[in-house]
This record gives sequence, structure tokens and C-alpha cells, in this order.
Amino acid sequence: MLEPISSVVDTALVGHYNTSSLAALAVGSTMMGAFTWMFNFLIHAPVQSISESVGESDFLKVHSLTKLALTISFALSIFLIFLILPFKDHLYSFMEISGKVRDACDEYFIVRVLGHSSVLFYTVMLSVLRGLAKVNTAFVIVGVTTLVNVIFSYLSLYHFDFGLSGVAGATVFSNYLGFFIGLVIYLRENKTDVSFFKAKLDFSLVKEFSSKSLNIFGRSFVLTTCFFLSTKVASSVGKIDLAAHQIIMQVWLFASFFTDGLATSASIIGGRLFQHDNEGLYKVFKRLLFMGAQVGAFFTVIFLMARSLLLKMFTTDPSVIDVINNIWPYISLVQIPLAVAYVYDGLIFGINRFDFLRKHMMIGFFISFLPFIYYAYTEKSLMAVWISLFMIGLYRLISNFFCIRMTFVKKDVI
Repeated sequence: MLEPISSVVDTALVGHYNTSSLAALAVGSTMMGAFTWMFNFLIHAPVQSISESVGESDFLKVHSLTKLALTISFALSIFLIFLILPFKDHLYSFMEISGKVRDACDEYFIVRVLGHSSVLFYTVMLSVLRGLAKVNTAFVIVGVTTLVNVIFSYLSLYHFDFGLSGVAGATVFSNYLGFFIGLVIYLRENKTDVSFFKAKLDFSLVKEFSSKSLNIFGRSFVLTTCFFLSTKVASSVGKIDLAAHQIIMQVWLFASFFTDGLATSASIIGGRLFQHDNEGLYKVFKRLLFMGAQVGAFFTVIFLMARSLLLKMFTTDPSVIDVINNIWPYISLVQIPLAVAYVYDGLIFGINRFDFLRKHMMIGFFISFLPFIYYAYTEKSLMAVWISLFMIGLYRLISNFFCIRMTFVKKDVI
């Protein structure tokens, strides 16, 4: 729940600052999200691999995997700076933004790109701690960094008038802070005679790590493309719709990140029990799925009953609120199937079927998402944008259900 809080609060703070900045934040955060989610393998692969290594009591391998993930993070962050910044104006043109919105987006985007290593290092360290089953520790770190981010964002906007560059700087600083706290805690938990710094970077693990990573990259690339195109289409509808889209996106992501805790649990437990205790794992999976449905039902009720209160947190612009009100009932009612779909993703990670997720995310993109987002673009419909995002979620739910069922049928558990 805490992980998307910073983004939610940033949206609320900027929404009350002015609508042009909110539209700019929608574009800037979506582009940065694209370049972060695309490398989601730095989150999921370490959790599963490290959890599996802990189950085998191979803590030197844990050190090697951690070093490998951090090395890849650093290389990617440098690569992205030289890849993105020279072409940022082309990205703005593609997203169809101009004037004050473009200028404000530029302030935010440049700072985030230059500090992109912060979010990659931070997410890797959280994943390592979760792979070690130190979920409570990761929770505390996220809580501390979230608070720091919120405070600095507020001061940047309303006391120092730094604008969106200050908001971006607060995010970068809090991410680096979280990484260093996590690293110190990790170093203190060394369970081998060899320290982390003296442990060799075992390149024989690259093949194992790369296989999982490439499959997750394929899945994340498709999912990122979906969010990127949805924001591009929302931008083509108009500034008011783009601002409304940003608010709905934060609410949508907040609910999904909340459910992601169950998905992460499935990845951790699956990595340790799969092939060793399939019956016990199946029981855990069923319980997690039921809990996912409960979380979805909770958000459906909250969204329907507290709509006015939630929207006032983000904006008082009546034109933006009117646009959101037309879509809000739909967003509320799809929470249950989406929550279950997110948990199923974690189950697939847990049983090491990264290839399945990549393949079916690509299929879902072409048969479930693309037709609806094309319709949304041609008809200038923000509602159709959100229908397209739900449809690929529905495909994930159905395909993942059959994968899990057939896996346990073959194991004679069902």
C-alpha cells in the first residue's frame, strides 16, 4: 500500500497546485514509469531467485545475485540517460503536449531521468530483502522513504516554489535514501564467512538470471506500452481529460499495488515450496486468491461510497471532476477481477513460469488491448481508454487461471 503513496500524494499536491502541472505530471510520470516498469525483471527475478537460494541455504549465491542485479541497474541507468535525453522533445511531440504543459513536464522529466539509478537501486534492494523474507523490514523502509518524499514534495511546491523539478528531486532523494538504508540492513544480515564486497560476481548466474529477466522484460514491455499508449490517447483527447486520467491512474495503481503484497507473497512462498510441497503450496495459492478477491471487493465498496472525498484529495477543478465522475462507477466495479488477476501473476512468478507470462501478455496486447485503444483514439473517448486497460487485465486473469490449474493437475494435486 505504501509504495504508490508517494505518487498518489504527488498527484494530490500538484492537482491543487494547478491543472496544467497535473497534466504535465501525467505525461512525465507515465514516461518515467515506462522506463521503470520495462525493467520490472529487477523486481521479480531477484525475489524468486533469492528466495529459491535461501531455500537451498546457498547464501553466497544470494550475494552474487544481489551484486548482479545492482550492476545491471547501474548499467541500465547510464544507458537510459544517453538514450532518452537527446530524444525527449520527440517524446513530448508524440504525447501531443505543448506550451505550459510541455515546459512543466520538461522540468520534471529531466530530473527524473538523471536520477533514474535511484529507483532501480531502490527497487532491487527491496526485492532482495523480500527474497530473504524480510518483508517487515522492507515495509519500514518504504514507510520512511514515503514520508520523506511527501514532505519534500510539499515543501518544494508550496514553500520554495521549485515546481515539478522539486517534486522530481524529492522522489530521487527518497529513493537513494531507501537504497542506502536497505543496503546497510542487508550487510548486517550476512550469513556467510565471505562479506558481500568480497563475494565474487558469479557470471555463471547470468544465464539463469537472464532467462527469467528476458521473459519478465517481454511482459513488462507490453504492460508499459499499454500504460504509455493510454496516456498518449488521453493526451490527444484534451488537457482536462489528461489531468483526469492522471488521477484515475493513481487510484487504479494504488489498488493494484495494495494487492501486489499478496502477489509478492505468492512469489516468495512459491520459490521455496514448488517441487518440494506442491499440496501445501496449492492450499496457500487458493487462500491468496480468496484474499485477493476480498481486497478487490474492499476497494469496490470504498470507491463507490467515498467518491467525493477521494476526488477532493486530488483536485477541486469542476471540469476535471465531471470527466472522472463519468468513468468512476466502471473503475469501481472492475476491482475484484483485477485484484485476482494481479495475485495470479504472483502465482505464476512463484512456480517459475516467466515464459508463460511473457507469451500471454503479448497475445493479450493484440487481441484484448489494441482494438479498444484504437477505438479510444479514433473516437477521443477516455472511457474506452480504461476499458482497454481492463480488457488486458481480464485476459491475464483467464490465461493465468488455466496455467495454474494445468500445472497442479500435472502434479496430481488437483
